[in-house]
Amino acid sequence: MRKRWFFLNKVSNFLSLFGWDIGVDLGSSNALVYLKDRGVVIDEPMMMARMRKKRWTGLSAPRASRGQPIAYGVKAKNMLNREPQRIEVVAPIERGSIADLSAAEELFSYYLKLVYEVPSKYPRIFKPRVVVGVPSGITDVQKRAVKSIFKKAGAKEVMLLEQAVLAAIGLGLPINQSAGLVLVDVGGGKTEISVVSMGGVVLTRNVGVAGKDFDKAIADYVKMKYGMLIGELTAERVKLEIGNLSLDKKASKTSLVRGRDMENGLPKSIKLSEGEIREAMVLGGSKIAKTLAKVLDQTAPELMEDILKRGIVMVGRGSNLRGLAELIEQEVGINVRVANECGLCVIKGIEEILSDKEKQKTVSMLSGYGR
Repeated sequence: MRKRWFFLNKVSNFLSLFGWDIGVDLGSSNALVYLKDRGVVIDEPMMMARMRKKRWTGLSAPRASRGQPIAYGVKAKNMLNREPQRIEVVAPIERGSIADLSAAEELFSYYLKLVYEVPSKYPRIFKPRVVVGVPSGITDVQKRAVKSIFKKAGAKEVMLLEQAVLAAIGLGLPINQSAGLVLVDVGGGKTEISVVSMGGVVLTRNVGVAGKDFDKAIADYVKMKYGMLIGELTAERVKLEIGNLSLDKKASKTSLVRGRDMENGLPKSIKLSEGEIREAMVLGGSKIAKTLAKVLDQTAPELMEDILKRGIVMVGRGSNLRGLAELIEQEVGINVRVANECGLCVIKGIEEILSDKEKQKTVSMLSGYGR
């Protein structure tokens, strides 16, 4: 029996040389595609520009059900709010859920075509196997939609695993021990707070505040205080330049912002300070902290010892916002730290899963997602 298992394992490893093993971190703002033995090969915004659909019906209506793609990723994002009338820029995923299925299929078909063009020592004659990191608690309908996207893009097998579990594995949490860890995943479209133990999610809750909400808060603040309209990309730039939620009174950085005056419609320029940006974003940061406190209140007492030892770990690129970890720590009274390379924790977990089949089988069984 042991010899048979060893032989089958050898055959499986040999056949795997002729097909890609791909991992995808399916985010609302960015998509990361990992290729086994190659690392991250695609890190692009989840945006696509396409021709607008014509709305009329009748004999003269166009037969095409969707517009022709124009640009993907960074190129599409740079076109946001600058595109001509006949072109629209869409985000296929919003708040962790698929908002536009056809756009998501087009986008990942394009990304996987780029992956297939990566040179390889062996001919890739078999369809790829794909491990996809998805938010916790998604519905069966959303699971089927995610699987259909990658099946239509040419995948042979699609395995869905929770992003919180993958991030915990990427951080080195053992899946065969009852060790608790609290993760705060701050992304572009959603913030997910999860308690993970033994390769599964014990408790999870979503917060309606994330990177894009901080951008919107800045834009609304400028609109109310200065009577000036600014775009999403401008608000995001200001957040990255001088965004700071810490209580450091010495902070004195400023950022020049240009927009449109609401009173006369003419161009207008103002300077924003770190204090003003903090005032705009602090409410969102406090909301994340209060939701985390509720999650800790519902967590089993047996896990509290592990949580106090390990602290609370922040992952996701939104965790890089200066002062956010400090604000949360002040609210909950527990040590909060931002993980190293916080935006790659899910990808690191996928790397572990793809390199260890036993771990892959265990996590798949515990998560209940499977294939």
